Amino acid sequence: MRGLHRTLSLAGGVAALLFVGAAQAGAVSEQFRSGAFGLSWNASRTAIQAKYPGGKWDKDEAGIDRYCAASRQPLLGLPPQHQTRELCFLIGDDQTMASATARMDATLPSLLAVVNRSRTRFGDFDAVKRDEGSVQSRFTYMMWTKDAPIIVVVGSTNDVDGRPETVAFTVADQATLFTGGAARVSNRPAGT
Repeated sequence: MRGLHRTLSLAGGVAALLFVGAAQAGAVSEQFRSGAFGLSWNASRTAIQAKYPGGKWDKDEAGIDRYCAASRQPLLGLPPQHQTRELCFLIGDDQTMASATARMDATLPSLLAVVNRSRTRFGDFDAVKRDEGSVQSRFTYMMWTKDAPIIVVVGSTNDVDGRPETVAFTVADQATLFTGGAARVSNRPAGT
């Protein structure tokens, strides 16, 4: 009987931890209202470069000014093996920080860790972008957009064998930089 009581107590404790984790899931805007990675949304180019010196300015694929700098730091409270490798910041229409992207080691464990932690923190993603036309998906971007204009995007690109080439966590206050072409998803079971 004593063993059964311990087992039930342990199961109750685990259930309580799971419930607390789900209860702490909050809005993206609550967690990133003031900015990301120690910078406010109105951070200028100079402020970004001062906070993360030694980086490089270039343009992203869409021609938007981008600053990237090496930075090893914790992300979303994940264990040290899943910390950031590089931070990249896009400059928005108002000439201030529009997004911050943490690039991580390109491994399946890192991708799973950041996706699962994002779902724990923000609930289920509500939009997705992927290359539907291929047998083996070359990219997938899961998006939490219900608090737009502040959004979170977890993205990965894969090689031809399906191994991650990039794993990234992005938070943005200019949602339109990322949501073009995204499909809405429903996390409700069919028929409800």
